[in-house]
Amino acid sequence: MSTAIEVRLLAGRFHATPWGRHVNEAALEWPPAPWRILRALAAGLARAGADTDRCCRLLAPLLGAPAYHLPHASAAHIRHFMPWEKQPGTPEKVLVFDAFVVTREPLVVCWDADVQDQEALEKALERVGYLGRSQSWAELRLLERPPERGPNCVLAGPGQVREDEEVVELLAPDPTDPHAALKALFVTTDEVRKAGLDRPLGSRWLRYRRPRIVIDPLPSRPSQRTAGGMLPTTAVYLAEGAAPPPITEALYVSELFRRSVMAWYGRLNERATSSVLSGKDALGRPLEGHRHAFYLAIDVDGDRRIDRVVIHAPAGLGRSEREALAAVRTLESGRGRPPLHLHLLGFGTPERFTSQAFGPARRWRSHTPFLLVRHPKVRGAAEARRILDNPADQVLLELERRRMPRPTSIRPVRGPGFQWLEFRTHRSGDAGPPGAWGFELEFAEPVAGPIALGRHCHFGMGVFLPAEP
Repeated sequence: MSTAIEVRLLAGRFHATPWGRHVNEAALEWPPAPWRILRALAAGLARAGADTDRCCRLLAPLLGAPAYHLPHASAAHIRHFMPWEKQPGTPEKVLVFDAFVVTREPLVVCWDADVQDQEALEKALERVGYLGRSQSWAELRLLERPPERGPNCVLAGPGQVREDEEVVELLAPDPTDPHAALKALFVTTDEVRKAGLDRPLGSRWLRYRRPRIVIDPLPSRPSQRTAGGMLPTTAVYLAEGAAPPPITEALYVSELFRRSVMAWYGRLNERATSSVLSGKDALGRPLEGHRHAFYLAIDVDGDRRIDRVVIHAPAGLGRSEREALAAVRTLESGRGRPPLHLHLLGFGTPERFTSQAFGPARRWRSHTPFLLVRHPKVRGAAEARRILDNPADQVLLELERRRMPRPTSIRPVRGPGFQWLEFRTHRSGDAGPPGAWGFELEFAEPVAGPIALGRHCHFGMGVFLPAEP
């Protein structure tokens, strides 16, 4: 005996915020939580004329944990302004970050129980117009039997999670107290919050293992390449959090992001290593030529906190690299700090994006400090003493090695509101030359970015942004 419900998302989107998360965290609930599904069924039964007691009797067999047959899915988002009156008569606009799941096929939810009055359940399903937020238009119907293939999203037991899966927590009714669970389906979210509860009475958290949600997982889509047939070289992320790290922590955030990407690549590729992402060859030797990935943490809006992360690899990002990059959604820095949430805006080449990091521009100014590659040297007697490899000389040498044009002028500048030495400038085990500098470069013609020079330039140091609008 079993009950199977097919959910067809009419717009191909599922918008839903997991319980306990803020909408602007852009957290994804996938699959739809059992609690959400039962609340939708309770609402459908009420619209069909059933009273509360009859709703509870009909839904009682569905209090157990369901299994899911999930289709291929990918993550996407939109950003838009919504009107909001924090105080009466003072309308404001609030930027909303709306993340959602995109899928082309229906999903199926199955319970190992049978609802006695299936006719009433079918009428309730006909009256459910959406699932999740109101943008998630849905069509629900009762199936005669579950799909022949087994479910691909089930309860996660110890040691059962494969490398191509991830564990999610979903809110579900607690069958140990059926009366409280069924009554709580009719309680509003505001009433739960006013009662000071972290979740509704009669509910519990269940851990499910599901197929990973990645960018472009659908096999019918062509490989992502640029118009000229080249691999994409760049990925841009929006970074958000309760307390985003200051830009002075750009080196730490960039290094943390690289470690996360490398870990995901290993999980998805049988513990292999990508030379493009790691910057090392098969023998562990550093690559030359700066063709591997730059991890750049940037402050776009000028509030001195990191709000963008840019990955740029001139050698190109293959499908395996893109899948690893798409899998990173949260950076946990520890040390009691809130996590930094990353939302992938897309893959492409620099000219596809409008980010400040890519220009083009004639004047470029230091955004993070330039760190020396080697120690300056003093040569000559006191009367003819000269300094070799000073900071400006090393900037020019770095540009020459990247085959970039020589600037018409280079002058030192201070940081915008802080000193360059306030930045974290050393990695673990790093014994490079001390000091940090900032410069403004002016070229005869506009130059395209990104520009990152000097020591640790692949970890967010030595980043230049356009000095002009």
